[in-house]
Amino acid sequence: MNHNHIFDVILIQKVGDGNKEAAELLVKRWHNRLISLSFKIVNNLETAKDIVQDSWMVIIRKAGSLNDPHKFKTWAFRIVHNRSIDWIRSQKETIKIDEVTIKQDDDSGAEDQYDQVRRTLKQLKDKDRIILTLFYLEGNNIYEISEILGAPVGTVKSRIFYAREHLKKKYKEVYHE
Repeated sequence: MNHNHIFDVILIQKVGDGNKEAAELLVKRWHNRLISLSFKIVNNLETAKDIVQDSWMVIIRKAGSLNDPHKFKTWAFRIVHNRSIDWIRSQKETIKIDEVTIKQDDDSGAEDQYDQVRRTLKQLKDKDRIILTLFYLEGNNIYEISEILGAPVGTVKSRIFYAREHLKKKYKEVYHE
């Protein structure tokens, strides 16, 4: 267990006891990561900020009822994930990730491979993009993703496998490799 994790556990316990300074510190430490997760789901920065702001109210209010403070990360990610999915469902028009076009800078020459993969990731279906984001970009392990998504570990493993396959296929289509 690293120092950051221990510090988060202490903060959660203090937030549960009503310590406002601890709540502010917790928000500072996690706010941008939660916005990043929400943004990758809703694909709109302002909406992601609103979702995370609403999520913080729940997180702070229920921090005292969190049985295992060591699981804060997955618990908070799950709250933001669920609220982001709820927002998508509430929209009358479906967000169509498939229609995002890739534009290369005319003056930049060849993009580096990281940017190509990142752009290709945006073209995947929501469930593929979310699972790969949680695993590779957010660094969650399979068990944490299982808790965040409320899915069995075996399902998470197979979703990661198939999402990787979809990413490879889409990458080859777009970049002709």
